[in-house]
Amino acid sequence: MPDEVNPAGLPATAMVPVVQVFKRDVPGPWWPADADLMHLLWCPNEHWDPPAGQADISPVVELRWRRTADVDGSPVAPPSPPHHAEEGYLPEPCTVTGEALTDFPFREELPPELRPALTELVEKTGDGGDVITRVAGWKLGGWPTWHLTQPMVFRCRMCDTEMTLLFTVAGDDETGVVVGRWGELRIFTCPADHRHPFHADLH
Repeated sequence: MPDEVNPAGLPATAMVPVVQVFKRDVPGPWWPADADLMHLLWCPNEHWDPPAGQADISPVVELRWRRTADVDGSPVAPPSPPHHAEEGYLPEPCTVTGEALTDFPFREELPPELRPALTELVEKTGDGGDVITRVAGWKLGGWPTWHLTQPMVFRCRMCDTEMTLLFTVAGDDETGVVVGRWGELRIFTCPADHRHPFHADLH
């Protein structure tokens, strides 16, 4: 519960489940060797002065890696969302359907021989220079989009390794989630050690 003291004098806010992903549904290089279940939770309030590694003016995020064998099968009702939570940070309960897609790094990171085809695609779609990473919906893995800023590198605060994109939460009508101005909240993790702190970025 990141809201230990609420400016309005209200009680601390419970974290809200955002997504649960099983390795069997979306295998990939992002899974730690000792985990097959990922939980993403967040505080459903905007934080203007968030802790290190969290995005400004966004919900504070918590990432949990677990093993299904260690999870008790008994259902537990989560706390009711507080009445003072931000509406766009309370996802509608739904089932996530995974679909394997291929996206690409930002245009400046593409091999030179692929850039003419990208230029043609940008002109055809009229969707700006970063059309190849702007996959619709939420995604696990892949490449981050840079449609608002120039590409940047996030480095692990523990070992200085370049971090990689783990998960993207995009503003979405179906889930009822809105981050930023219908933007994306991206979670970057350290590929050297999943126990190192992640980095959240709002784009």
